[in-house]
Amino acid sequence: MGMTRRGIAAAGVALAMACTVAAPAAAEPAMWAVRDADSTIYLFGTAHAVRRDTGWKTKKIDAAMKASRQLWLEISDDLATSQATMAVILKKYGLDQTKPLSQKLTEAQRVRLAAVLKPYGMPMAQLEPMRPWLAAVTLGTLPFVKAGLDPVAGADRTLRIVAVAEKDQIHGFETPEQQIRFLADFSEAEQLAFLDSAMQEAEKGPAELTTMATAWENGDVPTLARIVTTDMKQESPLLYDKLLVARNIDWAGRIKTMLAGKGTIFVAVGVGHLVGPDSVQAQLAKSGINAVRL
Repeated sequence: MGMTRRGIAAAGVALAMACTVAAPAAAEPAMWAVRDADSTIYLFGTAHAVRRDTGWKTKKIDAAMKASRQLWLEISDDLATSQATMAVILKKYGLDQTKPLSQKLTEAQRVRLAAVLKPYGMPMAQLEPMRPWLAAVTLGTLPFVKAGLDPVAGADRTLRIVAVAEKDQIHGFETPEQQIRFLADFSEAEQLAFLDSAMQEAEKGPAELTTMATAWENGDVPTLARIVTTDMKQESPLLYDKLLVARNIDWAGRIKTMLAGKGTIFVAVGVGHLVGPDSVQAQLAKSGINAVRL
């Protein structure tokens, strides 16, 4: 989902990555592969929202998709199903009918939130029924619009369309409800800290998102890791541990199981999960499985 401070939906450096990283021959999003004698698993870092004029789907990516008989995404639902499912889940976990958001904030937070919302033209009343985590997620999406990034054109959605056309099996590492509950199960104090973080990002505006979009298009792993993982680890360690590290460990275990089978599989998850010192590749390396940058 890319539900990080910036990816949310969400979501996600040449630090101490425990994988082989070589500079790409041409500008293209980053992709890796893990292999054994009878299996190949491609690891592709997606952007959940992209600029519509981005020609990111290269011949290398096309060839990897054609060779694969399975596509694994964060969630497997198509766009229409996902939106309908999310609407039900958000009503269940994201709204508070008893206490408006403003009553959970300090006076300083209320003033700051109103100031953050003003340039985006969003009234505070729109956030009032939301629990703090959902208000944070909503706030986090606003700079994406100003940066010209479109979730409908997201890389994972595009790859799903390709997989359907190729009659590939489509699987999800998580369900929509699981993804929502990563945030909904935070304590109220943790949710308010998340909202503070989201306000900080919204105050920065779209500039950093534009930098991140360019880094993704170019496969610039160090820049992606700095923006997505290094900053998050320093500013929001709780989010870092729960939304990145714990999930990376889980997904790496499942990829290890896939590798024990046979065939070719394409894994496409938010690029934030494939960069930085706690990436999926770093977790695989702990089991002696090395990912090679293609």
